[in-house]
This record gives sequence, C-alpha cells and structure tokens, in this order.
Amino acid sequence: MKRYVNNAKGLSLVELLAAIAISSIIITSIYGVFLSGLNAYKRIYIENELRSEADYIVATIMNRLYGFAPDGIVMDETETTKTQIEFVKDKDINISLGMFQKRPPDKLERFVVVLQDDSIVIDDEQLRLNRLKIVVDKSELSYTCAKQEENICRSGVVTIKLAVQDRDHDDPDDLLYIKPFTLKTEFGF
Repeated sequence: MKRYVNNAKGLSLVELLAAIAISSIIITSIYGVFLSGLNAYKRIYIENELRSEADYIVATIMNRLYGFAPDGIVMDETETTKTQIEFVKDKDINISLGMFQKRPPDKLERFVVVLQDDSIVIDDEQLRLNRLKIVVDKSELSYTCAKQEENICRSGVVTIKLAVQDRDHDDPDDLLYIKPFTLKTEFGF
C-alpha cells in the first residue's frame, strides 16, 4: 500500500472504481438501516398517539357516566349491544320517605354510547379525534348483567373493545401502514 501512496502516478482507474463501488455498497446499507429505523420510530409514535386518543375517548365516556350516575342499562332485545349501550336513570330519591322511587317511563333520563361512522357518539355528540379511526366492524360495546329488574340491568360489567387505526395511514400499501389493534376496557356498574 505504501508503494502506491508514494507513487507519483496515483491510483489506477480499477482501484478507484473498486473503492467507489465498495463505498456505495456501505453507504446504501447504512442509509437503508437509517431509513427503516426512522420509519419504525414514526410507526411507534403513531401507535402511541392512537393509544392516547383511545384513552381519551374511554376517559370521556367514564367521566360522563360518572356525572350521569346511571341506575342501570336498558336490556332492549331490538338493539344490538355490539354497537350501542343505553344507560338509564329511572329512580329518584324521595326525601320525605327516605327511599328510591321509580320514574314513569316518559321521564327516564338516557345516556347512549354508540359506535358509528369510524368514531364514538355519546348522546348525539360525535367524539372525532385527529388521528383515531375506530374500525366499527371489529369494535364492540357489550355488558354482562349480574342483577336484572324487568328490562333493566342494575349491575354488571361493561366491556368496551375498540379496534383503532390511524386515519392517515389506513392503506395497506402505505409505507407507514399500521394494522388495526384492539384496546379493551372493562368496568363495573
């Protein structure tokens, strides 16, 4: 090697082409690793954003339910429980008697949660967030009843299963495509 460096002629064309070829192979592989790392970072960032937005939706439902303080869930056989849950408040406290009193059917208060059009609708208000797209056919709202009175479930467990996907990257041919993933929340009432 010393012989070529001290040589006044310099490098031959073959040596120069070999050096360029080897350098381009090394640079291409480094660029590929860098690009795949950058895409993985973007995918992880998008998935974290989706989880945060789904958590926000579930927290909104929980907060509104807490404020509504339902007495139970309407067990209507005509409604599919996979896309809708209807909470109801059908009791009032009679202060003079010191006990609960049932409301007439026309005075019931209702709180409805519906999976609809790639989002969740709470009492006719659509919760639509920037990135989050809810895959309705893979999502589910359901409940398991532990105590039932007439057509109202008084206590049990509500299950919210949301299949979420990024609105901007829902095409499988997209470089940053993220398959829908499912988040599940259960709570008692």
